[in-house]
Amino acid sequence: MKKKIWISVGVVMIIAVLVGINVLKGVNKEIPEVTTFTVKEQEISGTVMVPGTLSLKDETKVYFEPEKGEVAEILVEVGEEVQEGTVLLRYENEQLELEKEQNALSLESSYLRINQVKKQIESLEGKEKDLAKQIGDDEANKQIETERSQLNTDLKVADLEARQVLLQKETIEKKIGELDVKSEGNGTILSVNSSATTGQQDTPLIHIAEKNELIVKGKLSEYDSLKIKEKQAVTLTSDVLPEDEWQGTVNYVGYIPEITSSGIGTEEQSAQYPIEIIMKDKEIKAKPGFKLIMEIETEKRTSLVIPLEAVKQEGDKQIVYISKNGKVILKEVETGTTSGEMIELISGVDEGDKIIVDSTAELDSNMEVIEND
Repeated sequence: MKKKIWISVGVVMIIAVLVGINVLKGVNKEIPEVTTFTVKEQEISGTVMVPGTLSLKDETKVYFEPEKGEVAEILVEVGEEVQEGTVLLRYENEQLELEKEQNALSLESSYLRINQVKKQIESLEGKEKDLAKQIGDDEANKQIETERSQLNTDLKVADLEARQVLLQKETIEKKIGELDVKSEGNGTILSVNSSATTGQQDTPLIHIAEKNELIVKGKLSEYDSLKIKEKQAVTLTSDVLPEDEWQGTVNYVGYIPEITSSGIGTEEQSAQYPIEIIMKDKEIKAKPGFKLIMEIETEKRTSLVIPLEAVKQEGDKQIVYISKNGKVILKEVETGTTSGEMIELISGVDEGDKIIVDSTAELDSNMEVIEND
């Protein structure tokens, strides 16, 4: 009999334990679980996002110059490495050659005239002696001085004419020297287009550049131009190559703006400032003309941060939910700079507070919650 009683008591206790466990499970299911982030100090950096275009840093485009004549020969080929001063192409100009020959004849004529006048001046002394025997010294001197004065004038005129011809010679020689078009710097021949001599004025005859020296050009708004300075770090990405990322530095921020129209049919104009980024990476898949995004690091500092996803917007207020002693506390916060997936906290919470970043249920103030480990 006692044995049956003990068995009954045992069964009742087991049932009670099972019911208690189920009750506790039911209670716990009603309390949402939350994931928290402990507010802490971290280094953050402010950034500015700007679109840009990949370009060659130092490039030279040689265009056809019809005033120089006809292109006699192009002396370089695509892929060839050239140095500053390398002759790229040569013009031929029949008119210049004719002017050169005419100038040489004029110069020769001028020297002949000068020599002739000098000989005439030298002969005056003998002529004066012969004339003195006929009309006397005084009268002979008067006549010879008149003739000498005229010959000296003729000599000066001949000398001036010779100097003028020499100046013309220098000009002609300079123009002839310019018929040899030389490279203004070092680089690789990217293209040679001989058809550009037949009226295609917008197409370069020869295109030269350093293939591994790349820059990115873009434009800044008035506001962003105040935050960006030379030598700031830049991260560059491309939608075409989403897995690639390159580094660069700010090389130049324009002081003078470029004025652009803000819209079709409006007279309002906005100022945009040119910016140039030097690529640190030399060997990249992107090609000149690719559109890139420039993420420019404008500042670095240490500040309290939390995940960006933890900040909620309620009207014109920003709020966060804090887990404290198993309860939810709602706090209004003031935020600052966004850095990646984190955002700076200026006021509203303290270091060490546990900010709720994820929850299994919609949160409300004073709600009971369970923090995940």
